[in-house]
Amino acid sequence: MCSRTPPPANPVDRMLGLARIEPSTGHARPEIARLAVATALAVAGSLLAGALLVAVGTHLFHASKGYEHFRLVDYATLTVIGVVAACLAWPILARISATPRWLFFRLTCLVTLVLWLPDLALVLRHHPIRAVVVLMVMHLAVAVVTYQCLVRVAPATELPVAGAAAGRSDPERSQRRLATALGIVVGVESVLGIATLVWVPADRSSGMVPAEGAVVYVVHALLGFPLVVGSVWLVALVGESSRMIRLAAWIGAVGVGFAGIGGVLTVARPLRLVGIVLMILGPVVAGFGYLIPALDRLSDENMPSTDD
Repeated sequence: MCSRTPPPANPVDRMLGLARIEPSTGHARPEIARLAVATALAVAGSLLAGALLVAVGTHLFHASKGYEHFRLVDYATLTVIGVVAACLAWPILARISATPRWLFFRLTCLVTLVLWLPDLALVLRHHPIRAVVVLMVMHLAVAVVTYQCLVRVAPATELPVAGAAAGRSDPERSQRRLATALGIVVGVESVLGIATLVWVPADRSSGMVPAEGAVVYVVHALLGFPLVVGSVWLVALVGESSRMIRLAAWIGAVGVGFAGIGGVLTVARPLRLVGIVLMILGPVVAGFGYLIPALDRLSDENMPSTDD
């Protein structure tokens, strides 16, 4: 009696196998608090790398000074969008791949190569070649900084087979850590907000980016993107959590929303005063909300025991 040969794998299964995409039981998603910190570091590090490369490029190649794609708003906006997208993709890859770091590295290389295609198109449109080379190096630097921040600060930790379920037994612990991390980011944003009030004239004309204090203004604005993502993420996670965690998530999100609306209103000069008030009120509300879990835990630890 001849044995039945197994049916050949279909092309989709073969592609998924080559990419090592399969339900992973050996890895856990990165801790939420670590991922929030890694995202903030990746955004800040990528913006700093871009600014340094532009400064070096314009110093070495004087003809590239004033190049349109070297404007801070131009490259910083795309940088933040790309970094946040990568940070959202990392925990997904950690769940669908048995070797998430292997897959993430190759996807990072592939995305970098794809992003170089528009740069090469600029050369065909007769843009300065040396300036385009700086843009390509900027894309590479952002990829390196983001990859290193995510895999080192927020690694996909390996779980023992027997302890895989135990590693997910206390989701509120990760939610508390995320709330604390968001509180820290709110504090950094508050410091940048104060610096913006000092360096950027309040009576400037309407416009997206002021002529004075543009760097601190843009950094302050761009850091708000990962803060918004983190606040929405926390709200989405706390549906089945305790009342205290849910309260912290919603109060924090409302505060972040106030600050975001205030930032938008400051663009128009007639609404700027209202916007500044909301930008002051928002971080206070958000900071209070994200400190609730820490304060609640501290009060529990300091409560005297009733046991004899």
